[in-house]
Amino acid sequence: MSKIRVLPVYPEFPDTFWGYKHALPFVGRKSCMPPTGLLTVMAMLPEEQFDLQRAIDLNVEPLTDEDLRNTDLVFTSSMIIQGKSHARIIDRAHSHGKKVVAGGPWVTSYPEENRNADYLVTGEAEITLPPFLEDFLNGTPRQIYTEKDVSGRSAELTVGGKTTLRNTPIPRWDLINLRDYFSAAIQYSRGCPFDCDFCDITKLFGKEPRTKSPEQMIAELNALYDRGHRGPVFIVDDNFIGNRANVKKLLPAITEWQIKRDYPFELFTEASMNLAWPENSSILEEMVKAGFNQVFVGIESIDNDSLKKMGKKQNLKLPPLESVRTIQRAGIEVMGGFIIGSDGEKPDSFEELFKFIQKAGIVVAMPGLLTALKGTDLYDRLKGEGRLRGESTGNNTHQLDFNFTPEQDKTKLLTGYKELLKKLFDPKNFYDRGRVLQENLGSHRRTKMPIMEGVTALGKSLRSHLFAEGGWQYAKYLTRTALTNPGYLPIAVSQAVKGGHFRIITRAMLEADKFVPLCERLSIEVDKISERSGGDTERAHGRLYKTANRVIKTAEREYTRLHQDFRDGPPKRAIENLREKVSNISKR
Repeated sequence: MSKIRVLPVYPEFPDTFWGYKHALPFVGRKSCMPPTGLLTVMAMLPEEQFDLQRAIDLNVEPLTDEDLRNTDLVFTSSMIIQGKSHARIIDRAHSHGKKVVAGGPWVTSYPEENRNADYLVTGEAEITLPPFLEDFLNGTPRQIYTEKDVSGRSAELTVGGKTTLRNTPIPRWDLINLRDYFSAAIQYSRGCPFDCDFCDITKLFGKEPRTKSPEQMIAELNALYDRGHRGPVFIVDDNFIGNRANVKKLLPAITEWQIKRDYPFELFTEASMNLAWPENSSILEEMVKAGFNQVFVGIESIDNDSLKKMGKKQNLKLPPLESVRTIQRAGIEVMGGFIIGSDGEKPDSFEELFKFIQKAGIVVAMPGLLTALKGTDLYDRLKGEGRLRGESTGNNTHQLDFNFTPEQDKTKLLTGYKELLKKLFDPKNFYDRGRVLQENLGSHRRTKMPIMEGVTALGKSLRSHLFAEGGWQYAKYLTRTALTNPGYLPIAVSQAVKGGHFRIITRAMLEADKFVPLCERLSIEVDKISERSGGDTERAHGRLYKTANRVIKTAEREYTRLHQDFRDGPPKRAIENLREKVSNISKR
């Protein structure tokens, strides 16, 4: 019996904050991170029955008809924000008569939105994939597999009923070209001990932080090293220090591995704010020794009342500035997430948040409008209050809409949010934060970038930023860094490149926002002509039709000029409303 040919396909991301699409060309990469989850699933397929094809990551290359013709079964995994691309993959596979196996957070949270896939393998693959494969090979597959209906059939489970990670295999890195990616990614843990009301992590992965063993993680590092990867590695976690006992065992092993190879990897991760607590100082110190130089933390708010309402108790023990400084002085840059639109938010919250971010030197600051994610306590509460208006798009920043009715005035919230983004990514403010970070960042080991790669990145940065918006601020920042802290120059260049990306997507978002009032003005123009003409003569109707035709052409032209990833939401609704009005005129 011939093997079943499997084609792993990873959906495309729109242009987002973390995608760094406008920064990647400076370092000669095509995508920020590889599809670690999908490649891990590929490693779970028995080689005796399945023949794995080279993975197609749509963030790197297109999916061709030949790719689809030369396979039997398509596997895909997606996040919510990849939903549209995911749907297109399924349609294309079906057009070639191929069936699709779909998994990942998007499918798990919204199986009803993914019924067009042939097989939905939801939840954690260690639990649901083996039963699906068994049924598939026996010719009796169901359309959907959930953790509840297959529990106990195959996976090794914890007392809490979640899968351990002891048998999770190393991703099939051989199915991609790691040189296409800026950073590699290794998953260390799942689950978080905290239960913030807006976060769906505990709903998807539970409150019991499960980790891989130090031996597994060293094997993961070896796999990347042996494939030739050098540079950034994202240690993927819901909360890196969620299981502090296991982290304390892991870090010395990573340090020993890094020392033996002269630190080929610079590590970054995400963790809760209690990383800065005095009782966790040894973990922070060991992270620096192991080669961690960045951590993303959910600061969310600098107002204690808001934090209490979120259930963010881990952020209340220390003042936020003290927490950030503690981590920075240890030698780790803090990237911060912030939430706009929580109930009880004070009128001056935008200005106070801006001041805090500047004073703290959080160069990569990610403020986003609050989103009610399905399955969270927040979602259930808002639904019970009749305030829920729709589902999440999966984008947590640079989008101008809520999927619920906020307690505060929505217009004021959106106006304040737009002003905050403009101020944060204004070149002067951005580089001011870079200077604050330089002053407060403790020493840490930096991975050496290949000389030619570093020179190329610097050259591209100079050509792109020196004579662009904020060029003078850019020149001052890099010149001062080169003269006073030359070892920091590669980081300064990296910051400048990231800042350019943030400014581009901020500008695209603001241009899309201006399109909405344009459509409203054009709609009013059509209404006025309609009222004046009376619409009761052939000549009047002809004049009205001519005006409506001109208006829709203007609107369509401006709509196509918008960045394609910022057309959804209010801009799309505005153009559709205008189209409907013009269409009704044409039917008279």
